[in-house]
Amino acid sequence: MSTKSNFERFQLKSFIIEALNEQRFFMPTEIQERLIPAIISGKDVIGQSQTGSGKTLAFLIPLVERIDITKEEVQAVITAPTRELAAQIFSELEKLLVTSSGEDEIDARLIVGGTDRLRTIGKLKTQPQIVVGTPGRIFDMVEEQALKVYTSQILVVDEADQMLDMGFIEEVDKIASRMGEELQMLVFSATIPEKLQPFLKKYMNNPRHVQVDPQQTTAEKIEHFLLPAKHRDKLKLVVEIAKKYNPYFAIILLIQKSKWMKWQTLCFKRG
Repeated sequence: MSTKSNFERFQLKSFIIEALNEQRFFMPTEIQERLIPAIISGKDVIGQSQTGSGKTLAFLIPLVERIDITKEEVQAVITAPTRELAAQIFSELEKLLVTSSGEDEIDARLIVGGTDRLRTIGKLKTQPQIVVGTPGRIFDMVEEQALKVYTSQILVVDEADQMLDMGFIEEVDKIASRMGEELQMLVFSATIPEKLQPFLKKYMNNPRHVQVDPQQTTAEKIEHFLLPAKHRDKLKLVVEIAKKYNPYFAIILLIQKSKWMKWQTLCFKRG
């Protein structure tokens, strides 16, 4: 028995619906419901939500819908603060494009640091329609005149608060300044710091601001422990935590506090 997709209400291209069905996504999340129509109609948006809200598809779905297949030029640029996040977004994009072919085929590229620079330049002899990457490497390719973003009308800034904390907003600003005059900017962030406001006001025109609060931040019986892990043996520390707290169930995460590689260990314990 087939399940009818509620995404069909957005009148999306058939290959997008097919790709969502293959991933068993039939019902839009709150942020997708509220932002997909606005993005398709060309509005600037600010999506404020936590991880797990479906925000990545909230901008990927309408972005793919907006791509003009007949134009072999950059039409959308997606920026993320880290290589890992950029790769994750690109992976989700590939899942959306997996059913596209022939007349519907879209050229998307991942452009991040830590890869062969000259090889990246060589691959840009043909311009992709969608670019996903880190601000530093994208701007590097723009400066080399290998990537022509002046044709693009859409810029996505994901995890904008992290961009600000890590000092990448200036590079995003430089990328945006090279793009089309009628730029549609899509900003997604868990928080909107005051220091981010000048950047938003510079590029955004009466943006639709959608904030989706989590129904419950954590389960009632979850306890949180934040422990410094700098210069410590991580494996030994995990063993010490397990012995001391003896949790029924625990998740231990290593968190990179900033680009200067200050590491901390976060332990969630259920009693």
